[in-house]
Amino acid sequence: MYLCPQKIFLLSLNNITMGKRKVLVTLLLIVAGMQTVFAQKIILYKSNGETIKCDVSELDSIVFLEKDPIVIENHEWVDLGLPSGTLWATCNIGSSCPEEYGDYFSWGETEPKTVYDTGHYKFNKGSGKMTKYCTVSSYGLNGFTDGLTELEQMDDAATANWGSEWQMPSFAQMQELINTQFTTSTWTTINGFIGRKIMSKQNDNWIFIPASGYCESVMLYREGSYGSCWTRSLIESSPNNAYDWGFTYNSIGWGVDRRYIGLNVRPVRIEKIQRVAVTEIILSEVILHLLFGESKGITATVLPSDAYFPIVTWESSDESVAQVDSDGLVTAFFPGTCTITCRAADGSGVKAECQVTVEEEPVSIVGTGIQPSYKRFIYPQGCEGH
Repeated sequence: MYLCPQKIFLLSLNNITMGKRKVLVTLLLIVAGMQTVFAQKIILYKSNGETIKCDVSELDSIVFLEKDPIVIENHEWVDLGLPSGTLWATCNIGSSCPEEYGDYFSWGETEPKTVYDTGHYKFNKGSGKMTKYCTVSSYGLNGFTDGLTELEQMDDAATANWGSEWQMPSFAQMQELINTQFTTSTWTTINGFIGRKIMSKQNDNWIFIPASGYCESVMLYREGSYGSCWTRSLIESSPNNAYDWGFTYNSIGWGVDRRYIGLNVRPVRIEKIQRVAVTEIILSEVILHLLFGESKGITATVLPSDAYFPIVTWESSDESVAQVDSDGLVTAFFPGTCTITCRAADGSGVKAECQVTVEEEPVSIVGTGIQPSYKRFIYPQGCEGH
């Protein structure tokens, strides 16, 4: 974003005799569309009824400014028809076209550099201890915490480099971008640069993210085979890391990286409207008993009904016991217990949980007169074995 120079008319009245000063002040006021007479005092009448009086001899200079500076937008963006309305930039910061890599930034820093390690990281002191954006005392310098989970404007590389209309994407915005309900992603080459083309399913608009690798120490790694960009969101449980999103030739998804490494930044436009966030998730099952190999679906109801981004994600605390797919279908794999968590993808932090117990199948001995035995199977209340 560039600001056109403001039209400034400045005349210094120092070293000008009293008589000449009167004449010059009068001329300036006439140019400004105001009427005056040669006098010892000047009275300015403001639109709100206020008046300002002063002696001509007290004036040092008069400055005329345009009411508002003219802003010329110098960065392009694309509307991908996403539910949130997020507009994505067509280029990385530091690049002039979509396929160029651009600059690399440590998370929370606003300028590129030559060395990316803990010793050269802005918010690191001592043995990897954080001095800002820390939610767990064991990660902070002398137990420091501040509870900040998203970058402030002063530490946002997009805002600092492109202006107040831009910011780094949130974790929720990143998830929305790569959600297969809304976009497709293809590994391709544009003007000799390899990367992923992300195309909207709504309007066929697209953006290209180059496989620019990442910087650590003084080296650039995996250029041409891997790409990654920062979000502005911190990992609350492990605040020496932040969320990013990365991709290779066969996949794209969200990830976690150490804050000091260098990644690209793909900005988004700052939203101008207030959107309704998710406040509650209600699950159809909060306790689930499954046999080994059995599957059962969990339905999530998102409230309020007019939430702007009612998408949820699913995860299992122990995938060796049970796994869950993107539709909430839980499949039992091994006896044990785990927690299925359903999270709102809008960044609100709202979640709901279901406790899952997986049991072995009962063993029945047929034709021996011996009653079937049930290995560790816990029947739901009111049910009996057969």
